[in-house]
Amino acid sequence: MFNQLFALAWKDLKIFFKDPAAVALTFLTPFVFIVVMSYALQGVFGSSEEEALQILVVNQDRGERADGIIQALRDMKGFQIETTWEDQPLSQEVAESLIVAGRRSLAVIFPPEFSSALEQPLLATERLTATVILLADPVISSQFTEPLLGTLRGLIAREAFAALAPQGIEFLFDRFAPDVPADARAVLKSQARASMSGDNAPVNVVQRAPAGMQVAQKPNTFQQNIPGYTIYGIFWIVNALALSVLQEKRDGTFRRLMVAPLPRTVLLAGKLLPYYAINLSQIAILLGVSSALFGMSLGHSPAGLILVSLAAAASALGLGVLVSAIARTESQAAGLSVILILTMSALGGCFVPRFVMPDWLRTLGLITPQAWALDAYQDLLVRGYGLREVLPQVGALLGFASLFFGIGVWRFRFE
Repeated sequence: MFNQLFALAWKDLKIFFKDPAAVALTFLTPFVFIVVMSYALQGVFGSSEEEALQILVVNQDRGERADGIIQALRDMKGFQIETTWEDQPLSQEVAESLIVAGRRSLAVIFPPEFSSALEQPLLATERLTATVILLADPVISSQFTEPLLGTLRGLIAREAFAALAPQGIEFLFDRFAPDVPADARAVLKSQARASMSGDNAPVNVVQRAPAGMQVAQKPNTFQQNIPGYTIYGIFWIVNALALSVLQEKRDGTFRRLMVAPLPRTVLLAGKLLPYYAINLSQIAILLGVSSALFGMSLGHSPAGLILVSLAAAASALGLGVLVSAIARTESQAAGLSVILILTMSALGGCFVPRFVMPDWLRTLGLITPQAWALDAYQDLLVRGYGLREVLPQVGALLGFASLFFGIGVWRFRFE
């Protein structure tokens, strides 16, 4: 019995190793995915300066209190503070433009009256207040912004009491113990300053999106996650299309169709059209159901949404044609589809937000259509943009589709 068992196992192993390309893809796929995801998640689990969350800081303060808070942020692991850009001090306009352009995601703005608000006399008849602004790209989830807001509020409260404690103690001495020597007063002030803490600073910290982003309400988890998973889902058409084409080649269906008086491009288009319809239906269902069940906003530009969907589906279909032309067996097609879909989706930000990735990995992600499609959907659904703003992404997606189709059709064989 064992001889028959080993004979059957050996037979399947020989079949498996008969296709070296498929074998290589079987072992390469998980390795590549592990490498890509490990680098992508460095910004979440890492602690080095290169892996820290990048924060632009605009210091408009006329005093010195903001400098202390900025230095405290620099000293914290997990934050990389940038106060200059291209060797020039950052302004609010530059910070906003960098966020809008997608080059940075967070900026802290200290107002000119920041120190004055903290150092104003306790008994002032007119209280001065200041507002520190956290500019954040709306696609950033609260798990990243809330800790930063809490850190800022804590540092501001500490700075406020460092400024107010001497005034308060001096007032008490003058009121109740005017005969206490100056040196004794200084010792007590120092001790009180070190021990006092609280949250009554005359400074507010607010979060808002950069100017130009028409965000009616704070994006929820569905608006932030569903676009990525939708794009990931539509690219699985690559696997279905490639396997279908290879099966028809194996069964001789294409050979029989070539007898018909039709150009080969028409035959290929007839093969692709139903898969394009499937992809568009998939997008419509996923976004429509998400809107109906979860109350996810679909933005205010139906034309933009339709155009991005058409272009994203075209790029996915083009990749399917390319894989169909390259793969020689169904095992190769399956392995190549999986490694391309997983790797490109990870690089494009479908699994991990691209803003937490290292700079070099964010740049590398731009070679994938997933990154451009996700950016376009987030522009429409989260950032509140319209058709005009997503035209560059649509152009990039159509460029990917043309490249994939061009190479695929060139290499495609009906036999």
